[in-house]
Amino acid sequence: MRRLLPLVLLFCSAAMPTDPLRDRIIADCRTLSPATLAFDRATHSVKAGGPTRSEVSMVERWDGKAWSMVSINGKQPSPADLRQQAKTTAAAPVPGYYRLAPLLALASGHSTDGQGRTIITIPALPANWARGDGTDLSPHLKAEAVIVTTDGQPWVQQLRVTARENFNLGMIRVTSFEQTSDYRRDDSGRPRLAAQSADSRGTFLGIPGGQKSQVTYTYR
Repeated sequence: MRRLLPLVLLFCSAAMPTDPLRDRIIADCRTLSPATLAFDRATHSVKAGGPTRSEVSMVERWDGKAWSMVSINGKQPSPADLRQQAKTTAAAPVPGYYRLAPLLALASGHSTDGQGRTIITIPALPANWARGDGTDLSPHLKAEAVIVTTDGQPWVQQLRVTARENFNLGMIRVTSFEQTSDYRRDDSGRPRLAAQSADSRGTFLGIPGGQKSQVTYTYR
């Protein structure tokens, strides 16, 4: 069934009727490539499993061409830290508003919430959109995008990604996954990824555990 999922998504995307609202947002997303971005990313994560608990704070910098590590736990990174950071960033796309384009292309429709905001539903993420420990998590995830309109331009204010079902990540059984991304418009009116929070829970060899992270982006 998992092997068939990309083909099903491709068919659904091709057969999906034109959605002017979604298409306007997609076009706007595509104008914001990683080369147009320069920011610092500050991440604080806490991982717990059984009696074990670890906490890490890290600041990284993207200059439009490459990543660098500024600090880890308030200290200068060691050569081992730099090697690990280079490995991690090489395996993941640069975060940003532009990444919403392929996601929204798979939208199944939209509705209105109690605040009058438009909610776009994405039943499954495109392949390799979300990865963890070298594994593609995308087939196990779904998303909802909160849309607002400012100065006549619709844009994504928040994206919430959750699990479609329990799934395995190596020897870990993931029973809960939620990631929320918040976007804000800058002084020129362009949407920017401002903050992310993530909370995942599961079991490893029967031992319950989980990980939480908070990420903030400061643009330069």
